Amino acid sequence: MQFRLTAALSVVAVLFAGQAFGAVLIATDPVSACNPPNNGDHHGGSSCKYYSGPSDTSHVVSGICIDQSGTLTCVGE
Repeated sequence: MQFRLTAALSVVAVLFAGQAFGAVLIATDPVSACNPPNNGDHHGGSSCKYYSGPSDTSHVVSGICIDQSGTLTCVGE
C-alpha cells in the first residue's frame, strides 16, 4: 500500500515540476526573450516567446528575434 501511495505522489510531483519548467521558457518582455541570461544562444531569426502583459496569465506572443540597433528583440509574427 505504501508503495502505491509513494508512486502516486511521485507522479503528481513530476507533473507539477513539468508545468513549472514550462513556465520558465517564456520571457517576460521582448528583449529578454532573445538575450542573456536565459537566451544567450539566440541570434537573428531565432524563434522566441514572451508574455504580452505583466503576468504569466497574459497572452503569449510568438515571434522571431530581430536585431534592432544592436539589441536582439522578439518581434511577433
